[in-house]
Amino acid sequence: MTLHNDSTMHLFEVIRWGNDTDDAFQGGPNGADTCFLVRADSVEQAAVLADHILGRGNGKLVNAWCEAIYLLGQDAGSERDARVLRGPYLQHAYCHGWRQWHRNSPDEGWQER
Repeated sequence: MTLHNDSTMHLFEVIRWGNDTDDAFQGGPNGADTCFLVRADSVEQAAVLADHILGRGNGKLVNAWCEAIYLLGQDAGSERDARVLRGPYLQHAYCHGWRQWHRNSPDEGWQER
């Protein structure tokens, strides 16, 4: 889902619910979420970049693909390459009123909520 027709790059937080550590208090599907800060021109492009990294894990406790994406804003830099800027990092992902997209499987299209 391209957000604009121009060459503006966007900043997204790409999220997988939970994390794949076996820590009894912080791991698994109810633990801190696995997040990435991604510069991309579309929701789909941001997901592909994060899914590539998530797919390298063992995926025993949680999915090996991202489930939510939040639009944080526009990238004001001059670079136009899509890439993961930070991550994976673990934190509870909270949506602070940002535009957001979700999916229930890696083959499903992104639905804005």
